[in-house]
Amino acid sequence: MRAVSSPVVLDWDLWNPRDVALRLLTLGTLGLFVAVVFSGCPRSTGDPLLPTVTTDDPEAEAELRAATQREDAGDLPGAAARFEAFIENRPADPLRPVARLHLGKILLAEGDAAAASEQFTLVAEHEDASVRERGRFYLAVAQHLMGQSALAVEGLRPLVGRTVDPDETALLYRTLGSAAESLGDRVLAVRSYDSLAAAAVPDEDRTDAQSRIASLVPAATAEEVAQLYDALPRDGIAWPIVAPRALREAFARGELARVQAVGTAMTDAGIEIGPELRSMVLRAERTGTVDARAVGLVLPLSGRGREVGQLALQAVMLAAGLPPRGPPGPQTPRIFFRDSGSDPTRAAQAVDDLVTLHQVTAIIGPVEGSAARAAATRAQELGVPLLTLSPDASIVEVGDSIFRFFPSPEDEATRLVSAARSRGATRFVVLRPEHGYGETMASAFRAAVAAAGGADAGEVTYPAGTTSFGEVMQRLVRMSFDAVFIPDTGRQLALIAPAMAASGLRSTAGGASAGTGRAIQILAPSVGLDSGLMRSSSRYLQGALFSTPFHPESATGAGRAFADEFAARYGRAPDAFAATAHDAYRAIRTATAAHRRGDTVQRAAVRGALATSGAQETVSGLGGIGPGRQPVAGTLVLQAVGTDVVPLVGGTRQPSTLQHGQPSTLQPSPSSTRQPSTR
Repeated sequence: MRAVSSPVVLDWDLWNPRDVALRLLTLGTLGLFVAVVFSGCPRSTGDPLLPTVTTDDPEAEAELRAATQREDAGDLPGAAARFEAFIENRPADPLRPVARLHLGKILLAEGDAAAASEQFTLVAEHEDASVRERGRFYLAVAQHLMGQSALAVEGLRPLVGRTVDPDETALLYRTLGSAAESLGDRVLAVRSYDSLAAAAVPDEDRTDAQSRIASLVPAATAEEVAQLYDALPRDGIAWPIVAPRALREAFARGELARVQAVGTAMTDAGIEIGPELRSMVLRAERTGTVDARAVGLVLPLSGRGREVGQLALQAVMLAAGLPPRGPPGPQTPRIFFRDSGSDPTRAAQAVDDLVTLHQVTAIIGPVEGSAARAAATRAQELGVPLLTLSPDASIVEVGDSIFRFFPSPEDEATRLVSAARSRGATRFVVLRPEHGYGETMASAFRAAVAAAGGADAGEVTYPAGTTSFGEVMQRLVRMSFDAVFIPDTGRQLALIAPAMAASGLRSTAGGASAGTGRAIQILAPSVGLDSGLMRSSSRYLQGALFSTPFHPESATGAGRAFADEFAARYGRAPDAFAATAHDAYRAIRTATAAHRRGDTVQRAAVRGALATSGAQETVSGLGGIGPGRQPVAGTLVLQAVGTDVVPLVGGTRQPSTLQHGQPSTLQPSPSSTRQPSTR
């Protein structure tokens, strides 16, 4: 006969159902297992899980009763020995599975889940359905305690709602919840503990269930919270814990209708809504209303990028005619702006404020890469059109509410290569600094060369901030090329151009003679064209090509009028960001005017109008919004002629309205060609 082992301490971090199994024993609940089989005939007790097997052998009945009496008296080793003897000595008696159930539960209480599972497995194979179910129930408990939680969940789920005894109900839901936790299924775990708390179970089980729910809900994902909110009964203990998180998650995803619905449901259920949640509900209610006159700005108005942000803000105010000359009227445009501080979190919050507090039609900005992406993500969630001034071409992939309104590295490279090819260049080399921007621009340039059918003649790099280029030129002159791309600042270009000339590499227009030197074309992106470059180094840059979305000194037409008006009002020249922000505001107002109804407009209509607006007159080189919600042209190409840079159209020079020697009213801003890093 088997000797009963001492209790085993299980290394189990989760809520241990073994405690309830032990309580079942101490409360004498196991006596219920045999209450219906000792009378010699089957009787129903109303519990579908109680075995209904009987025996015609009085001696067998007496032996089993004696074993249960030992069990009820707390003599578990003695009871286990008698149950084992019954199983061994009466292999054909119908009460044998009942003895196995008793023995298995004693083994569970002692911590020997493996031995218990052997008994429950045999019971689970019984021909009687109620006996099988009882065996499967306790087998699932044993499996969980052995770490086989997936099997435990599979076995327990069909038994939900089929227990009658409070302690067995507690055991089922505690085991199911604990097994679900071990599997990472927080939804099933919370639902199980919620059912436990709602059942007729002891107070300690209800308290423990609430504690487990309170620890699980904060760790749940947004998707799990949404599932729980929809699935849980609202009169349970879990739903009031889940609902506030469901409201926050809906607000974070921009599901404002759901925010309102959750807020209403919480109020109807008598759940206190604090100031934070009340603010979210109020904002959600206001978001459905759009002010057709209101446009929002998210710009860097502090920190390193503040000058760029301030110029862009001034340009939008100019485009909107603000401040008005007289008292504002009912149709006066409204501009609301927020400082991104070059911080992604602040940029996203700024979008929230502009949409939910000020009901803006659309938003312009931000400028910086990470802040622009954070703002774009939030704008897409809220369904508000956002025209970002970021050069990141991939930002439009965030969604159909996002428009890029600034040239990307690819835009600049493509236009420069096209212009150089039209002037006869076939072999291209890259001369670049060893930093992220230089690498990004070089990659875009090589792709543009390949797309245009040119030849990649190689690359020469130098440490960022280099001031002496003698050794660099020695490497460059050994290469065979007719155009060189230099993605560096105007300050560095002013050092590189003379060094190239001294090495016999002469910058000329396509096809022009270089005299005694070797004729090449210099190509540079917008960061290379600053206000002092042509004054200091024009003799070494004749024929050089620059890409830029806007250059105040060479502007013509609408660009000239904008530059002059800006300078007259603010006493300084606008930069590229100012020009593109000005164009972005005009694009929004045009799209809004076509769809407004009184003082309101649908953002979806504005978004659609922007996406299909196509080529338009712009003060910058963007040319409007083209396919893919990106600029039609992206950038201008300018050519160095004398001490000026002038627009290049179709590979030929277009005269500037500012001739050499003619005084200009413009005082270029130091940031007039600054671009953010594309990293």
